[in-house]
Amino acid sequence: MTDEVSRAGTHRLQLDDEAATLRLAADLAAILKPGDIVALSGHLGAGKSMLARAILRELAEDPRLEAPSPTFTLVQSYETPRGTV
Repeated sequence: MTDEVSRAGTHRLQLDDEAATLRLAADLAAILKPGDIVALSGHLGAGKSMLARAILRELAEDPRLEAPSPTFTLVQSYETPRGTV
């Protein structure tokens, strides 16, 4: 088993509000590396799209970046200072 696969795991989080979601996005963006995969699962309205957009905005270093909902997108690529997301 590769080191990358051994790091895989499931984490279940309950975030209190949008500010907590934005803090999590900033924390995740700070540790993500090229090739990392983040899979989000949750009920409709749970905040998956908000978290995905917030992570992307952190990686792009652009808080106003327009990003469509990832819910219905098969592949959506963005160029960021840290590489293609």
